[in-house]
Amino acid sequence: MARIFHSTTAIFALTFVAACSAGPSGPSATPEPPSEETETETADPTTADGIFTLAQADRGEALFTSTCSECHDSADWTETGFRGRWEDQSVYQLWYYVNERMPYDDPWSLSRQQTTAVLTYIFKLHELPAGEDELATDDDSIDDYWIAWTPTRP
Repeated sequence: MARIFHSTTAIFALTFVAACSAGPSGPSATPEPPSEETETETADPTTADGIFTLAQADRGEALFTSTCSECHDSADWTETGFRGRWEDQSVYQLWYYVNERMPYDDPWSLSRQQTTAVLTYIFKLHELPAGEDELATDDDSIDDYWIAWTPTRP
C-alpha cells in the first residue's frame, strides 16, 4: 500500500512540476487584455448596427397602417414597457412573437417578409440606423442579432 501511495505522490509531483515549468504559455501565464479592435470584431451584432434598409421599414410601415393599426398605435412599440421587455433579446424572439400572434384575429397569417418588414418598422420608430442590406427573413440570419434600442457604437 505504501508503494502505491508513493507512486501516486510521485506522479502528482511530476505533473505539478511539468505544469509549473511550462513557461509563459502555461497555466500560470497572465493573459493579456483584449485590444479594442478584437472586442469590436467579436461583439455580437445588434439592431444598432444598421441591420435593415429604409425601404424595408417603409414596407413595414405600410403594412402597419393597413393591418396593425386596427389594434395598435405606433407609440405602443416605443413605450418603456415594450422597450424593457425586448432589450437584449434576440431579434428572432421578437420576430417570432409577432409572427405567432399577429394579427390578433388571424395569427400566423403574415408572411415571413411581412413580419420582417413590420419588425424593421419598429426599429425605425426607435430611430435605429438603417443599413445597406435588408434584414433577412430566415431564422438563422434573424437570430444573429440582438435588440438594442439605442445606438451604443460609433
